[in-house]
Formats: sequence, structure tokens, C-alpha cells
Amino acid sequence: MNRMKRLRPRERRLALVAGVLIGCWALVSWLVQPLWDRLRELRLHVETQTEKAQALELLLSQAVSLERDSKALVASIQSGTDDASRSAILNELEALARSSNVTLSLKPKPASRAEPARRYELELDLEGSQQSLMAFLDGLLRLPRLLTIERLRMSTMPAKPDALRANLLIEHLSL
Repeated sequence: MNRMKRLRPRERRLALVAGVLIGCWALVSWLVQPLWDRLRELRLHVETQTEKAQALELLLSQAVSLERDSKALVASIQSGTDDASRSAILNELEALARSSNVTLSLKPKPASRAEPARRYELELDLEGSQQSLMAFLDGLLRLPRLLTIERLRMSTMPAKPDALRANLLIEHLSL
């Protein structure tokens, strides 16, 4: 304190200003900046948790439709006797061909017995107009059965310029 009294008033003011600036720097560096960083981290954490909660809420809102879809998928893999299941799919294909106005020729392949599911391969030869064939394929994909189209070949028929020929190999999965 004795030293401060020996300083001139101008030097005292400069020392006081320097002390206040150093004090402000220390306050900002050691107190305000860490609190500011912590606040930013907490905001980010809250935003992240809010996004997760919204995503979970969306999933929960879709749970009913997902459960309905899974039940429909289970229903599409129908179980039953081999002959009944096979004749049912053949009848559905024939009805679909009649409604689409397509000439259908079926060539069933032997069933492969992979436990616990059975796979039936069917080769279909179709003849008809482009619209009719597309209607048949659309109906085939909308059947409530688990079907995969393994091969699809389409070609024109030289004798009939307005008609197309299609060859499909489909696989039906049954329990």
C-alpha cells in the first residue's frame, strides 16, 4: 500500500485499470467461459435427447401398422397340406389369367422340401396384349401369398404383331 501512495495519480489510475482488466479476464476465463461451455453441452444433450424421444414416439405410433403388416406377412405364408396349397395357388393363377384376358400355360416343377418351409416353382407361359400381360403381372404381385419372380422373359410374336409372349418362373413359399 505504501508503494501505491508513492505512485502518481496517473500511474495509480493505470495500475487500477490494469488490475480491473486482469480481474475481468480471470473472471471470464475461470468462471464465465466454463459455465458457457457447460450450458452449450447441456443444450446439445437436450436437443439430442429430444430427437431420440421424437424418433421413439414415431416408432411407437407406427407400431400398430407394423404389427398389422407382420400379421399380413405371416398370413401370406400359408400353411397347409402340399396338395391343397399347390392347387390353391394354381387356381388363383388361372383366375388371374382369366380376369386379365391372358392365355396361360402352367408347368409346375417338383417341390423342394427345405425344412420347415416348402418351395414350389412354377413356370408360366403367357400370351396376350401388353396391357393384359402388365395387368396379369400387377395382379400376380398383389396376390396375398409369398411369391418371388425368379425369371421374366418377354418377347414379341412374329405371327401376331399386337401380342406378346412372356415366360415367368415364380417360386411360392409355403409352411
